[in-house]
Amino acid sequence: MIREGSHSTMTGNECNDTSTFSWRCAKRWEAPLCVLLFIVIVAILQLYLPYPLEDDTAYHYSVSRLIRDYGVLDSFPWTPFSLQAKSYADKEFLFHLLFLPFIGLGLVDASRVVGVICGTLILTAIYLVARFEKVRYAVLWALLPMGASAFVYRFAMVRPHLLSIALAIVFLWAYLRGRMRILFAVSLLYPLSYVAFWQLPLLLLFAAETARLVSGGKIDFRAILAVLGGVTAGVVVHPNTVNLLAINWLHMSEILFQGAWRGRENISLGAEFNPYPIDGWLQYLLLAVIMAGAAAFIAWKARKRDPAALAFSVAALFFCLLTVKSGRFTEYFVPFSVVALALSSRELHIRYLAPWLCALSLLYTLLFGSYPYEVMGYLPGRSSYFEPDTVKEYQQKIPAGARVFTCGWEYTGVLMADLPDRYFMVAADPTLFYMKDPVLYDLWYRLPLEAPRDAAEIIRSRFNCRYVICRNDSQYANFFDTLYSTPNAAVTVSGKWVMFDLGKGAE
Repeated sequence: MIREGSHSTMTGNECNDTSTFSWRCAKRWEAPLCVLLFIVIVAILQLYLPYPLEDDTAYHYSVSRLIRDYGVLDSFPWTPFSLQAKSYADKEFLFHLLFLPFIGLGLVDASRVVGVICGTLILTAIYLVARFEKVRYAVLWALLPMGASAFVYRFAMVRPHLLSIALAIVFLWAYLRGRMRILFAVSLLYPLSYVAFWQLPLLLLFAAETARLVSGGKIDFRAILAVLGGVTAGVVVHPNTVNLLAINWLHMSEILFQGAWRGRENISLGAEFNPYPIDGWLQYLLLAVIMAGAAAFIAWKARKRDPAALAFSVAALFFCLLTVKSGRFTEYFVPFSVVALALSSRELHIRYLAPWLCALSLLYTLLFGSYPYEVMGYLPGRSSYFEPDTVKEYQQKIPAGARVFTCGWEYTGVLMADLPDRYFMVAADPTLFYMKDPVLYDLWYRLPLEAPRDAAEIIRSRFNCRYVICRNDSQYANFFDTLYSTPNAAVTVSGKWVMFDLGKGAE
């Protein structure tokens, strides 16, 4: 392992002299060349996407644009029915700052650039851990997660979880190796980067200390204090400290446990919270499960020599169990399984293990797991995509400052990106509406489905909206007929979208 304070006796001119060029000289350029390779690979993936995979990307882009226009946000009036309308916490503050320099590129290109940066950070984190731990073919181990198409699908989503994955990998390695400065810095960055800013560090801390204890070691209280100090410092320097603590608790208790895992009848949080079916595990995650199991077996046998591999195996097991409950933890389970096996592979002395695993993973994906790639490249499948002509028409017909009633929350981010300075129901999560006003939320949820005769009047009076935008979905047919029959109402049908102007009387 490379230790702090170590140095090389190379002068720097040796690499310019072909007569003295050596393997040590080549190794000097390995890291930057590998990072360049990662950039190219992630850029190809992002360019393959004709449009962001999910509405969340557009939401984060829109928040960043609002920060550019209004400065750091402490309220969010653009979604007036949300709990955060008056007490906002930017739980992904650094991610939004990362978007800032690229806002002028537009949603698609800005998200591609940010996706390349964040994706490269993940691959680089895996590579550096493998390299510092003297694992053969570190670059191939870093690329191995890209063979799991379920992971690649989540990896291609330009969302804050990308920063969290990179931070989590570095966090656990720094914790195990006593790199206190790195550990403190990563712990400090977590509250500025991700909503689960203390839950994930706690899980990883528990994995590390469990591995250390069963290996005959003692609890590292210095590392625990470094984590506690870093997380506390991150919360303190966050621009929305008090609201951040509140939204963190709401996300864990109301959104994840009550909403996603226990389920609320009238709240849908999206397919990502659903578990994989058995055939999904076999198609997309079988090799990750095998790698995690093999790593755990090998690491357990070698735990007395070094608990690091076992710690990553324990973390992979935790994330595997979470993935059983919710598919959104795939993005942690796969890379932690890879790192666990990479560290365990030092006990096997199989020279070409990484190349063989990469080849096997690629072959398996081509044979059984290619469907996610088809989805990623298929623009008509983007449920929240608005055609440019539709956007232009809506911009002309819906003035800035108008309030818009929508039949769902899943496309609010794109509406915010395409129709800036308008006001919508709720963004990012419908629970934020439910927690603010359960009765009004229930009315909003039922109105498009039950289509009462006075639907237009309810929209005007209870929601203070003149405009309505909904997907052109058959389940809303009666609702559309009711609004269409309203005096002075005008309807615009644009492909898969329907927009109503209910006339004056609202706002």
